[in-house]
Amino acid sequence: MSFSLAFLAAATLLQLDGNAAASATAVDLSVTKGATDPTKATELAITALLSETTRVREVAKRLGKSQELDVCNEEIDDAINNINGALQFLKSHDISGLNNHLSAVLTDFVTCDDAYEETGKKSPFAKIAKTAKEMASNSLALASQIH
Repeated sequence: MSFSLAFLAAATLLQLDGNAAASATAVDLSVTKGATDPTKATELAITALLSETTRVREVAKRLGKSQELDVCNEEIDDAINNINGALQFLKSHDISGLNNHLSAVLTDFVTCDDAYEETGKKSPFAKIAKTAKEMASNSLALASQIH
């Protein structure tokens, strides 16, 4: 049974968060282009998320030292570990573990955001982290279609 993953992801995202759907959909759909299986599409989305999160880590490591940056570096490392865990759970078809790890990635980025908000400083990599959060949300939406 063939279906349009672009339509499926967009519909799922609209159900999850109508306001953010338009911007978030554009992030992941290009990486799932051509995939007709939700498991493969989810794997492609998670792999792209890993690449984006690695990019966030590279930016964060170049920014020097501060208390909030130290928190973010730790959270970004945790996010990478959670993404790798999500890929393992996907391969073993453990959807609960997959969802837990993808949700943890979102929490990791929110914790980083919070570290800056608590000090009243603007995060120097807020834009790139926002993209990673959108990609994690899209990965969760795609994972919800695996049966």
